[in-house]
Amino acid sequence: MAIESVTYPADLTRWDPDQQPYYLELFGETSPRIDVHYAEAFSPSYDDESLPVEKSAPIYEYFWTIGHPGLPTHEEGVVRFLHLEKDGAGRAEKLWGHLNDDPAARVYLFFPLGGGWRIKELVATVKYLKPVREEHTLMEEAAKDWEQLQPVVAGASQIAGMAAPAVGPVGLGAASALSAIARLKVNSVPRAKGFEWSAGKVTCPTEAGPLQGVMWELPRKLFAMVGGRISGSVAVSFIPDRRQAEGTVVEELPSPHQLDLRCHAVVYGAGKDIWAPGKSEYLRLAVAPRLPEARRAVRI
Repeated sequence: MAIESVTYPADLTRWDPDQQPYYLELFGETSPRIDVHYAEAFSPSYDDESLPVEKSAPIYEYFWTIGHPGLPTHEEGVVRFLHLEKDGAGRAEKLWGHLNDDPAARVYLFFPLGGGWRIKELVATVKYLKPVREEHTLMEEAAKDWEQLQPVVAGASQIAGMAAPAVGPVGLGAASALSAIARLKVNSVPRAKGFEWSAGKVTCPTEAGPLQGVMWELPRKLFAMVGGRISGSVAVSFIPDRRQAEGTVVEELPSPHQLDLRCHAVVYGAGKDIWAPGKSEYLRLAVAPRLPEARRAVRI
C-alpha cells in the first residue's frame, strides 16, 4: 500500500499567500485493490474447497485540503484574520475577510473512466476537530445523525457476526462497507444551521473523455468554524471496467493500468473567483489499481 500526496503549489515552501491566497492538497492510496464482487447482490454459501474466492476489497478514502494563512477571530463584531505576514494590504486578507455567503468555495475531485477500472462513491465528508465554536449546535445535529446511523451499525454487526459460509465474502464486504460509512459520517461536520455544506456527483468533459467526480459546496460559516485548514474526503470502492464491444461478453478481467485522479478548487470572495491550480488545470494523483490475489475457500 502507498499513500501519496500532491499539492498546489507543488513546493509548499515557496507558497506566497499574497500571490495565491490558499494552497490545495490531495492525497490517498495510489495502489488500491479492485473489488471484483461489487455488483453481486447475493452470494451463495462457499462449501467447495476447490472454488477460488477473492479477498474482499477495502474501501479507500481520498482527502483534499484547502489551507490559508489566517485563523478567524471576532473582535467587536468584525472578523479579523491573524498570522498574516502583511497586515491590511495582502491579497489573502482581502479574500478571507470578504468571502461570499453561499457557497464560499467549491472543491472538485474527478475520477477517470477506462484503464480497466472505475470507482463507485460511497460517502462524502467534511472534517473537523472538537471542540469548536458553536459546538452545542453541531453536537445536537451530530446526535440526530447518530440516531439515524445506529440501525446501520447494528445491521453491520449482525452481518459480520454470521458464519462466513452463510454469507460469503459479499456479505462480509457489505458489513465492512456499512461500518465504514457509519464511522465516516460520525466524524464529519453535521449539516447544522449555517453549516449546510453539500456534495453532489458531477461530470467534466476533457480532451481524454468524460471524468466522473464529486463536488463539495462549502458555506462561509464553515471556514470561520474550522479555521485556516479545511478538509474533506470521499470514500470509494474500485471495481473492474470491462468494455463490451459488438454485444460480445468479455469473460476475462481487464488488466488495470495507471490513470490520474484530478482535483481543483475555487474560492469566491472580494469580487473574484480564485482557482487552484486553475479553472482548466488540476492537481493530478497517479493511481494504479490492482486485482486482488485469489485464495481458496476454507471449509468451516
